[in-house]
Amino acid sequence: METNVERVPETRPDRRPPRGASAMWGAPFILGLLTAIAGVVLLGATFFTSMVTIIFVGTMLVIGGVLELIAAFRSRDESKGAFWSLMLGGVLTTVVGILTVMYPAAGLASLTLLIAGYFFASGLFHTITSVMDRYFQWGWDLAYGLISLVLGFSVMARWPASSVWLVGTLVGLAVFFRGISMMSGSLTLRRGLRRVEA
Repeated sequence: METNVERVPETRPDRRPPRGASAMWGAPFILGLLTAIAGVVLLGATFFTSMVTIIFVGTMLVIGGVLELIAAFRSRDESKGAFWSLMLGGVLTTVVGILTVMYPAAGLASLTLLIAGYFFASGLFHTITSVMDRYFQWGWDLAYGLISLVLGFSVMARWPASSVWLVGTLVGLAVFFRGISMMSGSLTLRRGLRRVEA
């Protein structure tokens, strides 16, 4: 007995990557590569990087101080306490920013001391807590703490000469590893797209 049953063709889900898939990972990869190259260039000119960074910080302080002053004048009719608080903070921030831009070497030396103090305090904290608590994988925290302590001591011992290279080196490393991170993320996306295609 014959039955007229139409066979429905099997349909498989379209696993092809969307159009422009190469641009999805290619553009971030190229941007990451350029960022990593910029980090290497900055590491090769640490003094220039340090000076540009401190001038940028001073400029941001001036802008922040001016905005604080504007906010103070806008709030003078609402609250006298807020007015004087914003006014004094704005004046102080603006003055510090102007001095930093006018005397970048002194600003750089001050910033280097702050960074060295941070390294020392952070290293001391991590060393003490890791040794006392001995939590899971406490050895990594101990190693980080000891490295931070050594770095803080070395920067302080060589101050103010260390201000020439420290800030520029940190900025260059941050830019370099940011580029590496972008490249790694784009390659991970590329592997995911190839799995979809297969």
